[in-house]
Amino acid sequence: MSFRLPKFPMLTLFHNPASKVSTQALALLRQASVTHKFDIDLIESTTTAPTHQQVSSIVEYLGEGSVAKGCSEILDTAQGAPKASTVAEVRKILDANPGYLRRPLVVDWNKGKAVVADPASRVSEMVKNVGDEE
Repeated sequence: MSFRLPKFPMLTLFHNPASKVSTQALALLRQASVTHKFDIDLIESTTTAPTHQQVSSIVEYLGEGSVAKGCSEILDTAQGAPKASTVAEVRKILDANPGYLRRPLVVDWNKGKAVVADPASRVSEMVKNVGDEE
């Protein structure tokens, strides 16, 4: 007899361990994962950029249909990131300096949603319907 283990949805956290807000967001995600039954894909790096496909998706998710909005949301101008108006520009900027990615950034790839969790309490926006069918 064989059986399958339950498969939980997964949220990705692009995390900066040196950031208090990012650490708070991770703690909130871990707490919520118990109740809402999801796994966390933790990317703890400020030196590795998301893939080009991930950048395209994140810009789309953050912008909610507006590329310009998504491009402004994904880059951390407080860290000196230049402004970008296209996905190609964002990719080029992040390829040159992955530290320009705004963190903490939570992505639900299955639902097509993303949020910059600053303040960390914005994590609750992402977890309340994780796993629900749309």
